[in-house]
Amino acid sequence: MLLPVAIFGFAACGATRPDEQPRQGASGAISPTSQAPAMTSGPSHPRSATGSETPEAAVESWVTQILGGHYAEACLASAPVASPGEDPEALCSSPDVLKTGESLREAWAKPGVKLPPQGKVDVTGVTGEGDKVTVPDTAITLDGRTLRSLALIGSSGDTTSFSLTLDVQKLDGSWYVGNLNLNI
Repeated sequence: MLLPVAIFGFAACGATRPDEQPRQGASGAISPTSQAPAMTSGPSHPRSATGSETPEAAVESWVTQILGGHYAEACLASAPVASPGEDPEALCSSPDVLKTGESLREAWAKPGVKLPPQGKVDVTGVTGEGDKVTVPDTAITLDGRTLRSLALIGSSGDTTSFSLTLDVQKLDGSWYVGNLNLNI
């Protein structure tokens, strides 16, 4: 499976459309007890995705798709590094994938933060060798702020163990976001 999400921390704080900023809920907190569904994808299809030249570019593209409300497209972009035997189009159009994408967008798209194309997604400091690297949320910025800091806006309690990482994989010379991992 691709993009298995152990997202226990991104509670929906209010519904948003892809073209509007999210509304923060009454508490504004990221709840460690809620669970968003898994975002998954399937095997590669030539038309499903175009990879990136670098891991940084793959992450920038994937995060930009999420921020733009293009959740199925972000999921399909990961299809080439998915487990065999799954239909990416069916999985990536499922309500679970859409709900997870909305939760991620809501965690990152905060009032006062410019979203793409006005706000830029940047990835820096990616290290690793071989065909797999892990990119922490502290290495990904939106409009100059890390995704980690954006996700923690309005949270309460001990947030020191909170982290989100993206596993990025190289396949046939191109890079793709593979797994999304959340620790709280």
